[in-house]
Amino acid sequence: MAKTKHVQTLIEVVQSTQALLAHYQASLAPSQTTPSDSQPTQTGLPSPLDVIKATTTLLKSHTTTLSLLLITPPLTPSAIIAKLKDVSSGTISGMVAAACYEPRDGEPDQLGRTMRVEVKAQVRRLLGTWGDVLALVRKMAEKRQARTTTTAALAESEKQEVLATTGVVWEACDTLLRLCTNGTVGLVVQKAGELRAVLLDAIEELQEWGDDVVEDNEDDGAEQHSDEDEDEDAMFGSSNKLGKDDEQLKQLLDTGVKKLKLIGILYQALIKRRLKTYPASAAPAAANGATSNPSKKLDALMDRLRSIPEAVDDMASAFYDLDEHGAQQVLARCCEEANTAAEMMQHNWAGASDEFTAWCTKWREIFNKA
Repeated sequence: MAKTKHVQTLIEVVQSTQALLAHYQASLAPSQTTPSDSQPTQTGLPSPLDVIKATTTLLKSHTTTLSLLLITPPLTPSAIIAKLKDVSSGTISGMVAAACYEPRDGEPDQLGRTMRVEVKAQVRRLLGTWGDVLALVRKMAEKRQARTTTTAALAESEKQEVLATTGVVWEACDTLLRLCTNGTVGLVVQKAGELRAVLLDAIEELQEWGDDVVEDNEDDGAEQHSDEDEDEDAMFGSSNKLGKDDEQLKQLLDTGVKKLKLIGILYQALIKRRLKTYPASAAPAAANGATSNPSKKLDALMDRLRSIPEAVDDMASAFYDLDEHGAQQVLARCCEEANTAAEMMQHNWAGASDEFTAWCTKWREIFNKA
């Protein structure tokens, strides 16, 4: 009877932990604001990334111990309950509090919005994998509750399920630990590189589309086309291809591709000369004596680096629809965003001129004449 009571207690602990986990995941959802009780309440607290790194390492260790308890017979509810309480009361609560970090008014932003968003997403993902562990513990406890013997060994499939679930948690922990180790600089460099790759792919697609010009005699022999050919033409036919007489649209495309290639070069330069030199500590003093705010500047830059590839998608759609006016409007928007990015990053994070300042001035001259 005592053994059955312990198993029932384990099931109840799992249920309460699942409810707590659901609350934490909701607090980390992108559409939610940070709960005030999850924010740091005083200055001088450790770096949020240091807290997350420590709690993630601890969670990985707890998960390893828990998996051993689950696959080693007999099932010991008291030991598993203690481990679950350790995780929920200290490890996960500390991790979530750090992930919900928001700088207060006048407080230097230790992370920046880009990093805060990524941290929340990765912590939420990790909590999801831990939820799978809880579901597995509950299933095993309920199965144990239904048995009459306490010493039955796990089937091989059950052991593999425990190990596989544990492995998923480990992978999520390792991803979060890499994020903390690489810091804001590592993240924004990675994100900017991915955005540049998307931009270059879009340029290549536009070039290929521009090279696929409809010939005057393309419709010769059209009477030989089958119904299937006509259906294909309706989807992929010449209606969205450049004609030999579409000189203005072709010229706009050439101009757009040329400018987009220059924007790709700007991305590369910004990654090397600005993102990789982003100050990891508090805001430095600007060259003119004012206090600069690198985190806000970084967030504004990343917003523009994200917006350009998105706008290029819209521009490509306009070209494919042979909408010259629409393509021209979106190209102008891309150029404006690129010029703004170059202008705002012309000086370094401390507000001083350097080699990139002169390069940036030259780039803008070439870009605007292209």
